[in-house]
Amino acid sequence: MKSHTIAWMLVVVFFTTSILFAGLYLSERHTLQKAQTAFDLAKKSEAELRSSIQAAEAATKDNVSELAAEGRQALSGIYYCQQAVVKNEVDLRSDSSAVWLNDSSGQKFGSAKWTTDGDTVTVGAARFKIEGSDLIDSRGNRWLHIR
Repeated sequence: MKSHTIAWMLVVVFFTTSILFAGLYLSERHTLQKAQTAFDLAKKSEAELRSSIQAAEAATKDNVSELAAEGRQALSGIYYCQQAVVKNEVDLRSDSSAVWLNDSSGQKFGSAKWTTDGDTVTVGAARFKIEGSDLIDSRGNRWLHIR
């Protein structure tokens, strides 16, 4: 009789333990499913974010290119400086080329490429600050935009 009681107690302990482990297993499985769902959503959101960032970067590059083209067009023309020692005129062309002209003879003195970053214009090695429609060189000389 005592052995039957011990056997039944072992069966009850085994059954109770099995139910507890099954409950823990199902709980962990549910937690893992939630975590996987959250991970999948995060991955999808990251992909959408990257796509949006790439689209925004492409649009920004297009806008910068358009603004640069407009800036080149607006800055293009001949600039004249009376105070300059040798190079009296510079012709900034819309194709980003520049020609230095000698005012007294009107002949070409030199050529270079020019670029702008919005605040300054670089012509070859010379840098000019943009002030209104004129340029200011490194010595403080004003180059008037005449054409």
